[in-house]
Amino acid sequence: MRINIPVTPELEAYIDEVGYREHPVLSACRAEAQTRGAMSVMQIAPEQGALLQMLVELTGARRVLELGTFTGYSALAMALALGDDGQIVTIDNDGDILQVALAYWAEAGVTQKIDARRGDALDALDVLQRDGAQFDLVFIDADKPNYPAYLERAINLVRIGGLIVIDDTLIHGRVVTGPLAGDPSYVQPAVDAMREVNRRLRDDDRLTIAMLPSHDGMTLARRRR
Repeated sequence: MRINIPVTPELEAYIDEVGYREHPVLSACRAEAQTRGAMSVMQIAPEQGALLQMLVELTGARRVLELGTFTGYSALAMALALGDDGQIVTIDNDGDILQVALAYWAEAGVTQKIDARRGDALDALDVLQRDGAQFDLVFIDADKPNYPAYLERAINLVRIGGLIVIDDTLIHGRVVTGPLAGDPSYVQPAVDAMREVNRRLRDDDRLTIAMLPSHDGMTLARRRR
C-alpha cells in the first residue's frame, strides 16, 4: 500500500523549515531561477538538491557529470558536497544562462570544482566517451526528447558501481495520461521519450533501479556491471 500525502502550502512550508539545509548561495541561486518565468520549472526543488548532496557523499563521488545546467543550482549543490579533489563536468547549450551559473559558483567559492561546457550535450558526451572519461555519478536533467540517447551514453560513462540520477521521469503524470488538452506541442515528444527511458531502465539488467515518485519523478539507477 502506498501512502500519498497531498503537499499543501502548509506542508511545503514545514519541509522548508526542517527538511534540508541550504547554503546561502544556493538560496540566492534558487531565487534567481524563480525570476525566469516559465523556465523556472526547470529548477529542481531544494530537497532534491539536498538529496543530490547526500548521494555524492554516500557514493564517495569524485567525478560527476551533469546534463543540463540552467542557473547552476544542482551543480552548486553537488560541488559543495564534493571533496577538494572532486570535479563536476556540466553541459548546457545556453551560454547566457551559464554566465549566471558561473557567478553563483564564484560566490560560493566552488568554481575550481566545476568544468562548465557549452554546446550540444550528445556531441559533448561522444567526446567524453572517446577520451575514455569515467564518472562516479551522472545527473540527467536536460531536454527530454534526447533522454534515451543520454541514458545509453551515461551507462557507458559511469563506472561499475556508479550512480545515474534521472530527473522528471513522470512528466507531471503524462507518462500515464499522455498529453492533456491545452498542453504545448513539445509535451508529446517528451512523454514518448520518457516512456521509452522508463521501459529501458526497467529492462536493463546492467542496472539496479528505484523510482522516487515525489516532485516530477526521479529515478536512481546503479550500474551493476
